[in-house]
Amino acid sequence: MELNLFVYVLLIFCIPYLLYSNFRIQPRKGFSILFISVISSVAILKFTILSIFGIVPLILSLFIDNKKYYTYLYGTSFIILNYQLLIELDVSLFNLILSNIFPISLISGVFSSMMIGHWFLVDPTISKQGMKKIALFSTLQSLIIIPLVFFEFIGEDIEILYKNVVLFLYFSTSILSFASFKSLGEKSYTGVMASTGLSYLSLIVSLGASGGLLLLS
Repeated sequence: MELNLFVYVLLIFCIPYLLYSNFRIQPRKGFSILFISVISSVAILKFTILSIFGIVPLILSLFIDNKKYYTYLYGTSFIILNYQLLIELDVSLFNLILSNIFPISLISGVFSSMMIGHWFLVDPTISKQGMKKIALFSTLQSLIIIPLVFFEFIGEDIEILYKNVVLFLYFSTSILSFASFKSLGEKSYTGVMASTGLSYLSLIVSLGASGGLLLLS
């Protein structure tokens, strides 16, 4: 997989986390503007008619105050951008999900957690519960990937030495994500600061894990 396509998948799978954040965390409008600006860079990575149409619903959501429409707008964007992805990779849907989307979406979750953590430092009135659930989900997702790689459901062509490195990186991701989850249990402001710092580390490690997995496969 090419690097630009890797980042493309990473960004479009931030859309469900953005939707979740708007309903569960309820940040101010600035968070959506920032996150949608980042996600919209997919149009630069893959400059096609579909990618342009895909980001339009996200941008439209910024002009709508009623959040009940967000599900439809974000969902439309997500479907269009994933259809572009399916055309680009030209693989079966099962292989696309198992071998590409599942590993890369782990990074999307960690990245989203980091974004929310940074926004909390700007606006400490938002709920920490949503961030905790994303951190816990990332922990479980990385633990699920480990047996998939170990039993060669993913990355069956990787040499044993490199496979062990990838497994170690996924295990490290799970530990860092869980530590981020536990840090958010602290009532003080420093708990979120610690969680955000751990999300940084988890992002780097998960990039190494999923990037190495797809590069070596």
